[in-house]
Amino acid sequence: MRVSWLLLLFWLLAGGLTSAVFASEQPLLSRAEIALADAPLSPREAMALEFRAVEGETHNLGPYDGHVWLRLVLDETDLRVHGRWLSLHWPYFEEVHLYLLDPSASAEPVEVWVGQDGTHRLVLPRDPGRELPEFTGERLLLMDVKSDGPAALALSLGTLEAERQRNLIRYSLFGVYLGAMLGMAVYSLFLMVAVRERTYLSYAAFLASTVLYVGLQHNILTPFLPDLIQAFSPVDRAQVAVVVMVVTAIWFVRRFLRTERDDRLLDRVLLAVTAVALFAVPVSLTWHGMLPFAAVAGSGMIAVAAIIWASIRAIRRGFGPARFLLMGWTVFSLAVLLHLGLLAGVLPYAYWLLAVLPVGSLAEALLLAFALGNRIRHKQHEEAMVVRERDRYRSLSEQDGLTGLFNRRALDRQLEKSIGDAQRVGDPLSVIVLDADHFKAYNDSYGHLAGDDILRCLARVMSNNVRREDCCFRYGGEEFVILLPGKTLEQATLIAERIRDVFQRNSSSNHGPGCTVSIGVAQCCEEDTPATLLARGDAALYRAKELGRDRVERAACPPARNAARVID
Repeated sequence: MRVSWLLLLFWLLAGGLTSAVFASEQPLLSRAEIALADAPLSPREAMALEFRAVEGETHNLGPYDGHVWLRLVLDETDLRVHGRWLSLHWPYFEEVHLYLLDPSASAEPVEVWVGQDGTHRLVLPRDPGRELPEFTGERLLLMDVKSDGPAALALSLGTLEAERQRNLIRYSLFGVYLGAMLGMAVYSLFLMVAVRERTYLSYAAFLASTVLYVGLQHNILTPFLPDLIQAFSPVDRAQVAVVVMVVTAIWFVRRFLRTERDDRLLDRVLLAVTAVALFAVPVSLTWHGMLPFAAVAGSGMIAVAAIIWASIRAIRRGFGPARFLLMGWTVFSLAVLLHLGLLAGVLPYAYWLLAVLPVGSLAEALLLAFALGNRIRHKQHEEAMVVRERDRYRSLSEQDGLTGLFNRRALDRQLEKSIGDAQRVGDPLSVIVLDADHFKAYNDSYGHLAGDDILRCLARVMSNNVRREDCCFRYGGEEFVILLPGKTLEQATLIAERIRDVFQRNSSSNHGPGCTVSIGVAQCCEEDTPATLLARGDAALYRAKELGRDRVERAACPPARNAARVID
C-alpha cells in the first residue's frame, strides 16, 4: 500500500512536469477565429463562414456533432522562434484537416500531409499534431476538425523534440498508473484464490475497466486495439468503456455489500442501474452529439449516486467495512464530477483536468483495497462468531443441566470417536461406570434437594480427580461414566478407588448424610464397540453392587475369536 501511495505522489509530480512542458510552447488559439458547420465543406466554402474571435488560450464546446473550423495567420518568425510542430491537445477528435494558403493569392489551399497511410484519421498520441512546412512571409492556416462528442480546443506551436518529451512523459505516467492499477488487480486475484473470496475478482475487473477508459481517454491504448474496435470513433470507444466501468463497479459493490442476501431492495436498485447503463451502449453507437453523451454520463452519475447511497445504507445497518467503500467512492465521485464538467463544457479546458480521473481512480483503488481488507476481517470475525455460537449451542445440547457434565448424547459421540482412535493407534482406553448406592431410597428419605447435592458432589469429585483430557458424563439418573484415553485397566482402577474414597468422605451436605458409590472398570479390547465396552463396564458395576456396594470391580476382556477356534 505504501508503494501505491508513492506512485500516486509520483503521478502528481510528473503531472506538474507535463504542465511545464506545455508552458514552454506558444499557445495559438487566442490568435485564431472559429466557425461551426454541420456538414463537411471545402476550404473555399469554409472561408465564407462567419468566423468569430476565440477568447482565451482554450475553448470548450462541450458535446458537439459537426465540423469546427479554425483560421489564423502565421508568419515565418513564429516557426523560426517557436518551432514547426502544431499540437492539438484533445483525444476525442476523429478527423483533422490542415490547409495552408497565401492570404494575398487566389490559389487553392494546400493540405498539410497527414501520414503515410494517406488517411485523415487523427491517432493520438502517436500523431498528436502536424509538422508545418517551411515558408517565407505569412500563411493563412485553416483547420477543419470533425467532432462527434465532447470537443475542447487547445492549439500550440513548438518543436518536435518538445512533443516527443511530452509523449514520453504521457506514456511514463500511464505506465506508472497501469502498473499500480493492474498490480493491485493481479494481487487481488491472488488473494481471491488464497482466501476463496470472489469479491476480489469483481474488484480486479473494475480496476481493469478503469484502466481501459483512462487509456482510451488519452488515446494511449488505441494502437494496441484490434482493427474492429479501432473502426469506431474515439468517442464511441470511450463511452462503451464508461459502461463497462459502471457494470463492473455495480458488480463489485453488490458482492462487497452482499446486497443479494442482506438488502434485497438495494440489490434490485443496483441491477436496475446496470440495465440503464447497458441501454446506453446502443444509444452511444447509434447517435452522436449530446444525446449519447447525456445517456452515458447520466448512467455513470446514477451509478455513483446509487453506490454512495448503498454504502450509507450498509453503514446504517451496521456493516463497518462500508465506511471505506463510502470514502473511496466519495473521492471518485468528485473526480467524476470534474471530469464530466470538462466533457460537458461546463468547466474550461485545462490540462490538469485531464489528470483528475486517473488520479481520483488511483486514490479510490487504494481506499477500496483498504475496504476489502476490512471486509475480509469482518467476514472472518462473523465466521468465528458463528463457530463460537455453534459450539456454544452444541455444548448446551450436550451438557447436563444439574451437574454441568456432558450428557448421554455427548457420550455416544465421544465414545465412538475414542474407541476408533484407540484401536487405530494402539493406545489403551478405559471406561469407569459409577452409580450412587441406594440413591432412590436416599432421595425418598431426605428429599430431592439432598439427592441433587449427592449428584453434584459425585460430579465434582469425578472432575477433580481426572485429567483435562479425560471426559466425565452423566449417563442417566444416578449413573455416571468416565472415559480415560491412554489409561490401562490397572491405572483406571486406581483412579476409580480414589474417586470412591474421596466421595465417601465428602458426600454429606446440609440436606442429608453422606452416600457411597459402586464402580465398574473396563478396558477397551480389540473387538470392542461402544455398546460392548459400556456393557462390560456396566456388568462390573452390577457385580460391585451384588458384592456389597461401595467397592470397585474390574471387567476382563473376553477371549479373542481366533483363540477360541484354536481351543476348539
